[in-house]
Amino acid sequence: MWMLLAYLSALTLVAAYVLLNTLNNYNSFNMNPESTMGAYIGISIIQFLLIAFIAPSLTSGAISGERERQTLDLLLSTRMSPASIISGKLFASLSQVILLVVASLPIFSVVFLFGGISIGDLMKLFLFYIVVAITMGSIGIFFSTFIKKTTGSNVTTYAFILFLLFGTLLISVLYISMKFRYAAQGTPADYVFPLLYTNPLAGFASMLSDQFGGNSIGIPGFYGGTQSNMLGLWKINIIFDIALSVILLYFSALKLNPVKKGIKK
Repeated sequence: MWMLLAYLSALTLVAAYVLLNTLNNYNSFNMNPESTMGAYIGISIIQFLLIAFIAPSLTSGAISGERERQTLDLLLSTRMSPASIISGKLFASLSQVILLVVASLPIFSVVFLFGGISIGDLMKLFLFYIVVAITMGSIGIFFSTFIKKTTGSNVTTYAFILFLLFGTLLISVLYISMKFRYAAQGTPADYVFPLLYTNPLAGFASMLSDQFGGNSIGIPGFYGGTQSNMLGLWKINIIFDIALSVILLYFSALKLNPVKKGIKK
């Protein structure tokens, strides 16, 4: 209850601050709908960051905590398979994150008073949130399975997530800046470092850019390299996140299995 209260309070304060600034800059007879998109962007960024750091905190001690309480052997002696234990731990923890995402819908609905964002755009954003939450939770489960102590699991999980969010971004920026230094011409889309496709933060920024009519950065489609045929960076990032989650959960279940004959036995 308290986490839900603090979460929604943070989103509400951001939305209220941006909207009040907008209303102060434009009178009721000269309202610019595009200016209210700042509230949508502000709430979206805050929610993304909260999800990215709340989800792993709920899963990074799931298995190591059972080991520390000496209840893991009892759990493994049940009829549940390692895959069922891993997936159950993941989705039991992430159910709280999904509750936070659904509870924030009324706050996002304020944007519909001014227009500019469709229901489809909002559903895409929330789908991206859920994929990111599953990915961050899978990272926590993975390190919780391989590291015996919860403290070590927490530190390693957040170190990996910080690298995924900011380390890959820094490497990509350095790569692109070096490319432009020695290239005579080109656009940022021509010099995107492949590592950037693995960055959920870059995917999130790409989605917001697409929703507001910005230039797409991604992989050209089968019908040419025009913007309309681009497979957007955020779509590639969703595919990567899903693949990464499946791989991490598979190896977590494989590590958890005491007989090493398969994750379903």
